[in-house]
Amino acid sequence: MTAYSIVDIPGWEHLPLDDASTADVTRRIAELAHQSVPEEVPRDRATPFREEVRKHLTRLVAEAREAGAGLVCLPTSRTGDTAVAASYTVTEWVDPDPSEVDPHEVVTVLAERSDATATVTTVDGQPALREEDVVDAEPGADPLVEGTRGAGRARRVVYTIADPAEALHWVVFTFSTLGDGDPDGPLARVLVELFDAHLGTLRWDD
Repeated sequence: MTAYSIVDIPGWEHLPLDDASTADVTRRIAELAHQSVPEEVPRDRATPFREEVRKHLTRLVAEAREAGAGLVCLPTSRTGDTAVAASYTVTEWVDPDPSEVDPHEVVTVLAERSDATATVTTVDGQPALREEDVVDAEPGADPLVEGTRGAGRARRVVYTIADPAEALHWVVFTFSTLGDGDPDGPLARVLVELFDAHLGTLRWDD
């Protein structure tokens, strides 16, 4: 996969999912869990919440790794008293069809066949497909978010972008958010706009 740079979202963190980074990611998750509660909070209240945060982040990383992602990005700060229920993963996809087809044609066909709201676009000059829909979320996917325990729906945005240097290779960014428990609500929409703006800063390395 061609290397790229992208402007970080303030308050979000990238966690690599390669085997060599496993110990570092585990250590970082423990640090993030500890930092999730101010030091002045009594231990009998802080410890259970920190453990919930640790389990939540561990599960999120495990699911992303199992799905074949090479990177997961997630918010590590809270908005007031509310955790931001959102994350995205980065995955490399290799087209199994050995025939080289113009990537513009590929994204056009994919858009026509998509069940989501699909738009053919470009990311730093490369053909890309943007898909947005509302899908079933994992049961209890974000129990740390007030009002979303057991929420069943999440807003998802997927960018499938042609690799500029390797034919048949694509980079897939998959974003998902529960919003404030309503995937059609204003918070979910704002987070989608944030993700779109974030992807707009991607630049391929020469």
